[in-house]
Amino acid sequence: MVIDIGDLCTQCGEDTSFGSGKFVNRIPSGTDTQEGYMCAECQMTECDSCGELTLDYEVIDDSIFVCSLTCKGQVVK
Repeated sequence: MVIDIGDLCTQCGEDTSFGSGKFVNRIPSGTDTQEGYMCAECQMTECDSCGELTLDYEVIDDSIFVCSLTCKGQVVK
């Protein structure tokens, strides 16, 4: 049974409603047991080149994540 948790993040449980500071960049999200949203922080991926967390990334060679603006086109460490 899937439970609708409203404006809560399905990953961290934080409030993503308007005025919470986490409304911008939230996306609809669901798990096996919950339906709600995912906040921007939980969506972030670590860049395989610089190690920074980013929302704006590209996947190269099917498994390497790089920052779209900072590390794109650079050699991955």
